[in-house]
Amino acid sequence: MPVWLVAALGIALLLCCVALLRREGAWALAGAFVAGNAAHLGMDDPLWFGALRLKPQGLNLLCYALIALEALAAGIALMTGGRLAMLWQGVLRLGMGRIALLGVLLLASAVSPMGFILRDEYVAFTKQVVANADLIAIHAACIAAFVMMVPETTLARIGAWAERAVVSPRLPYAAALWSVAVSLLLALTAFDRMPRLPDEVAYLFQAKMFAAGQLYLPAPSGALDAALRYDWISMEGGKWYSIFPPGWPAVLAGGVALGAPFLVNPLLTALGVLLSHSFVTRIASARLAALVTLLLCVSPWFLAMGASLMSHPLTLVLVLGAWRLILVEGRFRLAAWAVAGLLMGALFLTRPLEGVLIGTATGLWAMSRVNLKALTGWATLAAYGAGCIALGALVFPYNQMLTGDALMTPIDQYFDHLWHKGANRLGFGADIGSPDSWGGVDIWRGHGPLEALIEQQFNLKSMNVELFGWALGSLLLLFVHLIWGRLSRVDKAMLGLMGIIIAGYSLYWFNGGFYIGPRYWYMTLWPAIFLSARGMQTAAGAMNGAGLAQGKARVAAAAALMGALGLLTFLPWRAAEKYWEFRDFHSSYRDMAVSGAADNALVFIKSNDAGDYGSAFYLNAPDLSGPVFVRDLGPVANAAVIARFPGRPVRIIDGRTGQDAMP
Repeated sequence: MPVWLVAALGIALLLCCVALLRREGAWALAGAFVAGNAAHLGMDDPLWFGALRLKPQGLNLLCYALIALEALAAGIALMTGGRLAMLWQGVLRLGMGRIALLGVLLLASAVSPMGFILRDEYVAFTKQVVANADLIAIHAACIAAFVMMVPETTLARIGAWAERAVVSPRLPYAAALWSVAVSLLLALTAFDRMPRLPDEVAYLFQAKMFAAGQLYLPAPSGALDAALRYDWISMEGGKWYSIFPPGWPAVLAGGVALGAPFLVNPLLTALGVLLSHSFVTRIASARLAALVTLLLCVSPWFLAMGASLMSHPLTLVLVLGAWRLILVEGRFRLAAWAVAGLLMGALFLTRPLEGVLIGTATGLWAMSRVNLKALTGWATLAAYGAGCIALGALVFPYNQMLTGDALMTPIDQYFDHLWHKGANRLGFGADIGSPDSWGGVDIWRGHGPLEALIEQQFNLKSMNVELFGWALGSLLLLFVHLIWGRLSRVDKAMLGLMGIIIAGYSLYWFNGGFYIGPRYWYMTLWPAIFLSARGMQTAAGAMNGAGLAQGKARVAAAAALMGALGLLTFLPWRAAEKYWEFRDFHSSYRDMAVSGAADNALVFIKSNDAGDYGSAFYLNAPDLSGPVFVRDLGPVANAAVIARFPGRPVRIIDGRTGQDAMP
């Protein structure tokens, strides 16, 4: 049995013991809810498309039993003490139509046809829909019973604790420390201080070059060229460089220079928490800022991305930093807006599409904050625009230096040569995307509206899983606010921003939703958490309207239970079942290098797997000083490579076994 599941069941048992000692049934329901949620995860395939494993065999037998136990506990609780009648009255007050809409939205966000379509498994997909509907109903019944059964004295204590938390001036700093600690812990354990995707290998390669003061290096030639080839790293025109934009590698280079690139994203995660709290305090209230901060601290998506070597935590810091600076008033306003523009320019250098989408949306918002009838208003707006252009325009000489064309990006050039001209461009067309399904993540040849709809629905499903790790649905509070809440101007702006990002990425042939959440949607994470915090406020009012007193405390109790579940069950499950050695990345070659067994050696890796060879390739210095890890391409090619490194010891390693293979 997996360790994370044993730990989850230990927590459930502890809650049941508390229920016996205190004679409070709510704690037993909490224990059943924890066990049922853990069982839900145990049935879920953690990789790729995340479908439920429904066959009643092996570990699934235990999972089915635990879910049945949760359903039984919820049923007993609702059928006693008049709670079923209370629940029915609450449904009537809230509106059966709205309740049904919430259920439909949760189900539509819980299962995706992606993966099933490629295999024509429509019956299997139907079973997934039915199974997910059943699980949502069971979890919803259990949490509803829990909310109704929490004793008044406990609610009073929860309410007092929540009040102290949201008004504490130390909250943002404690939250920042918490987020950096959790992200760093994940970076050291689940991610093992190393890449988990070829993308991260390419980012590290580029960061190493930047740290050495180089934008590119001379490409290896001959057999060495083929032996060193790796995904997303180009060898064109005699130059060797990563195909990705330069913004994130430039920042990551600081960590490389210190010998600890894995530290950069945890620190950016903490900075994101501080900027988020400051921004929300000024556009809304300190109380809402506290709720947003607390939800960030329990978001597995936010914390896990902060443990990775991906560019996304930087993009969030750049956006929140720019937004915060645009709120600056007084004599420093002009300078603040110029720096905000620089941050948006840096966003364009990091993730260009988001730079265009969010930079434009931010510019429109900025226009509403100045008096365009006065020269000072135009000057302030011009400062923002000048900052955007000053930094963002650096992409053109960068392109020129690498590809020979200021308008040709390295990534577009790479895919033009890998597949066909225009394969990586935005839009719809029969010649866009991969020539095959590319592992199932690009459904059909070309890219069209239907494929875009299916891919974005998969991203929605991924977000619903990863945002908080709630088996009931991470988008629950957001949906509650949309259905029952009153949308403020800021709420509408957040929804608009999410819509812009989703629409923009629907024009791209790839969705990227299989690693740490829907990473192309990462800039929807913060608006979604903001709207979820608003959903907590709406849910409290809805509970009061449904006849339950102390609505705020009941929402806080449910949120605390589910938030703890995300941290104590979902995050360890993801760490153990997915992030650890994801895509077959592993530390065997690094251990060999650290032990001195590869000192100044030329090491041939007998593997064509991107993860296995990537685990060795990322250890290379771009100038090929120190140990050099290359692919084993056979005796003739190997001999040509060996001739390029005279006098070096040679090892031929049989994949991740670390064992020397016969030459």
